[in-house]
Amino acid sequence: QSTESSSQRGYFGRKTRNKEVDPEAPEREELRWRRFCDFRDITHVVLRNSRVGIHRQDNECLELELPCPRLALSLVSLLDGFFRLTADSSHYLCHDVAPPRLLLSVRGAIHGPMREEFVLAKLRREEPQEGLYILRWSSLDFSRIILSVLKRNPQEAPGTPGAFQSRQFRIQKKEDSFALEGWDREFPTLRELLDVLQGCTLRSGRENFSVRRCCPPTPGEISDLLIARKVKDPGKQILNLTQLSFHRIRKDEIVQRAHLGQGTRTNIYEGILSVNPGNADEAEDLPTEQNNNGREMRVVLKILDPRHRDIALAFFESASLMSQVSHVHLAFVHGVCVRGSEHILVEEFVEHGPLDVLLRKEKGRISVGWKIAVAKQLGSALSYL
Repeated sequence: QSTESSSQRGYFGRKTRNKEVDPEAPEREELRWRRFCDFRDITHVVLRNSRVGIHRQDNECLELELPCPRLALSLVSLLDGFFRLTADSSHYLCHDVAPPRLLLSVRGAIHGPMREEFVLAKLRREEPQEGLYILRWSSLDFSRIILSVLKRNPQEAPGTPGAFQSRQFRIQKKEDSFALEGWDREFPTLRELLDVLQGCTLRSGRENFSVRRCCPPTPGEISDLLIARKVKDPGKQILNLTQLSFHRIRKDEIVQRAHLGQGTRTNIYEGILSVNPGNADEAEDLPTEQNNNGREMRVVLKILDPRHRDIALAFFESASLMSQVSHVHLAFVHGVCVRGSEHILVEEFVEHGPLDVLLRKEKGRISVGWKIAVAKQLGSALSYL
């Protein structure tokens, strides 16, 4: 309200006298919409009659009071469905609105419908081994589950793209039972069927496939069921390598050799790093090996998978952080090389490879003293970090 003493003409042309304003009365703020969180930030939703509580990852909570329990249930169902569309297709926020098919998928580690190339990519991202399998729903028959099993190809060398092959087997879901197509036996639950198949051999043509270890969905996994959204963030910074701290390695200084395996969104290769002795600063920063005359050394090349270029910033940030730590029991990072569209992390070559792989390979042949020594080394590295 205006505090001017002169009268103003009202809406219908009448002159109205302004009311006096109490200077001590608080000004009325205009209510505006404020962003609480994105779907990916929600951890869980609590439903109590007409009250809905939406919890974020930082433990903040938004509580809503709806006119009736039915509307509260509808809101929770809407949030739950959009969460699976945009964040995690294999998860639910509230058990009260979780679809029975999703509950079955969670109990049985079943993926949603996805293309065969995505299945192969996921199997290869895991540690490939004989008998690794994935369960997924069919995109054509809603009552059918596809069982994809991995097998080593003896004609291909380990580490090559064709070292493993897969086959698909169909499981039919009936009203109250599950059955593997081609087998006349039925089981009341999917878990009982898989327990019986565990360690068995399935035949496809002339090939035999063993069923050993399941590859379940992972939280927040990118799949065919997610709707990708491009959110415009004006505050997001453009990738600027000058803001990061790591040694830049030229592409002519590294030589790529044998493929060693796959890491988290990376392909791992053995390589050779050439050190220029003329640059004293670089030579001092790089540890040298015996019998390499200080000019060449074996390294590990971790190449970011081209399908995951969206995490290039996180890749370089990790390299920058790792380049700033140095400990006798941490793999040394020599630097980063950008070769065309490839982003390469150059690390110290560890003779026996990753610790978990060595433990599985040498299972039963490792002494207690060796285990204690490794535990002390790990504790020392964690204490340093």
